[in-house]
Amino acid sequence: MQRRIKTIVMTGALLAVSAGIAPNAAACTLPGFPALKGMVTLPPALFPPAQTLAAAAPVQGGAPIVGLWNVTFSSGGAVVDQGFDAWHSDGTEILNDFTDPIEGNVCLGVWIQTGPQTFKLKHPSWTFDSGGNLTGTAYILETVTVGTGGNEYAGPYSIYFFDTTGNPVGSFTGTIKAYRITPD
Repeated sequence: MQRRIKTIVMTGALLAVSAGIAPNAAACTLPGFPALKGMVTLPPALFPPAQTLAAAAPVQGGAPIVGLWNVTFSSGGAVVDQGFDAWHSDGTEILNDFTDPIEGNVCLGVWIQTGPQTFKLKHPSWTFDSGGNLTGTAYILETVTVGTGGNEYAGPYSIYFFDTTGNPVGSFTGTIKAYRITPD
């Protein structure tokens, strides 16, 4: 059972590989640091100009998403990843997922509030082949809504894969469900 749960991107990569559209990949990983063999061209469509980002980034303050969450990602009816996700009041996010720590199980994202209880997250990650060589990037995009009690959220996510030159090589979608972790 402990190995039954896969990481989001590993599952997506396996789905993509089975379809013949993307190399093996792993979320939040940087195994074999020397394996980096060149620069990666990040897809410009995922990075609006700085002035657009500044205008879209409201002060997060006491947003209901702020806190620590136990998250479960599903795709096609199967659980593909679980982790602990910390959403910070400054609009940043840190995910510590089920991936083996040697593969790099901690990664970062940014978020904005788009409605009273709704939030958008962009979470970049590196991708690698089975030999640990950098193959490109993956972007996890979420749109989640915090429940009225403030102790759970849910919504859809998508993962988009790009090669090292920024060309799209695959994607998949699923749903995320999370429960707040409290100190008591």
